[in-house]
Amino acid sequence: MVSSPQDSAPDRKFLTPEEAHAVDGAMLSTMEKFMTRITISSVRVLSHIAQSYGLHVEELQTSQIVAWIESDAKIRREQGEAAAFLQWSSGSDRDVELDFADTREDEVTGANLTSYEKFLTRMTISAKQASIPIAKAYDLHVEQLSAAQIIAWFEQDARRKREGKSDEDI
Repeated sequence: MVSSPQDSAPDRKFLTPEEAHAVDGAMLSTMEKFMTRITISSVRVLSHIAQSYGLHVEELQTSQIVAWIESDAKIRREQGEAAAFLQWSSGSDRDVELDFADTREDEVTGANLTSYEKFLTRMTISAKQASIPIAKAYDLHVEQLSAAQIIAWFEQDARRKREGKSDEDI
């Protein structure tokens, strides 16, 4: 049975201050640090979504991610920010809808989400794809990854790229 987004008491710390500090101290470029933070945060979101479906993150279909985020967005609209799992507002009293042309044709396009939520949904879906090789490297499921493992993998990947080595060279 699939539970709704608010069924369990959510841990809304998608990146702790200690983890952010560890990413800051990693031997990574600014963009690599950004991607590392996004991956850690997204793994937490994806783990919560997968748990609600009784699946591993790797088994989640894009349509399930989109449907779950749509459901959470509906909860936020109808019951308020505190009732939703995802805290994707700017935190200001005046949330401004980021309005940009959505010319992509994907499973997110038709979702009942704001432009901002669509952007974050696509980022989460992309992070799922990025997290799978990390989990494979540790012989784990994505939801079992620790922030330290994700950081270490990004550092190793960055070092390999700087040395001009491909995955086949390892």
